[in-house]
Amino acid sequence: MPGRIRLRQALKPYAYFIPALLVAYLFSYRPFLKTLANSVSLVNYSGRILEFVGLENYRGLFADKNFQTSLINTFRFTALFVPIDVVFCLVCALLVYRKRRFNALNETLFILPMAVAMTSAAIAFRALFNPTIGVINHLLGIQIQWFNDPAWAMTTIVVLSVWMALGFDFLLLLAALRSVPRQLVESAQLEGAGRGSIFLRIQLPLISPTLLFIVTTRIRDGMLLSGPVLVMTEGGPFRSTQTLIYQMYIEGFKSGNYSMGSAISVVVFVLTFTMILLAFRIERKGVFYQ
Repeated sequence: MPGRIRLRQALKPYAYFIPALLVAYLFSYRPFLKTLANSVSLVNYSGRILEFVGLENYRGLFADKNFQTSLINTFRFTALFVPIDVVFCLVCALLVYRKRRFNALNETLFILPMAVAMTSAAIAFRALFNPTIGVINHLLGIQIQWFNDPAWAMTTIVVLSVWMALGFDFLLLLAALRSVPRQLVESAQLEGAGRGSIFLRIQLPLISPTLLFIVTTRIRDGMLLSGPVLVMTEGGPFRSTQTLIYQMYIEGFKSGNYSMGSAISVVVFVLTFTMILLAFRIERKGVFYQ
């Protein structure tokens, strides 16, 4: 009897992991393994694997010009979105991190995008950038066909994505800046250091862990972009905003080509994982935790 009690007490902590492991298996590991299997197989319209084809799906995918266009567009969006988001949110945080009058109102305005759903924001931005009745063209006095010109269509997606990411990233950077020890800043000021020198030599190194988190998170979001494209441009014009995830949606859900859709998913996972690993390699040289 005492042995059973001891065994029950020993197993009790592990029993709490079972629900979490079950959820992770059902919604993460099992779909991931299923996607891997589909990417190297011929899958029928009902989702059943018919035969193993090896790397044929990947060969056909990389030879597809639409995939090449989607790959370039995805990297182009990520290269624009990530630095613009980091710089813009950092500037906003620098404007209000000091305790001043009306700062609470400014902080509230900066975090408002967190309260807006992506679909609602995309519809609103589509109206704002409408070439004929939109406010943007009217205020700037321009006549840009935002959604009909391949040179400008991606710009609307970037602007929307930066606005949607503003609230969360602003809060992180604001908290990081306010956590910088005040005595370090005051000591630098007594030594005659200017604001630019204080920011580059004290504040920026100390908030670098937060910057790394934001960069890696936004790299992931950039590589997985689909929602704004689906609502605002549907990949157009002339596939200028078609991304990898949007093409995966077209191939897998609209065309029923689950093999190709799964292959695109695996490619996106490998590319995103590789880029995040590179970001963590930079961490060893440019991120300070003390």
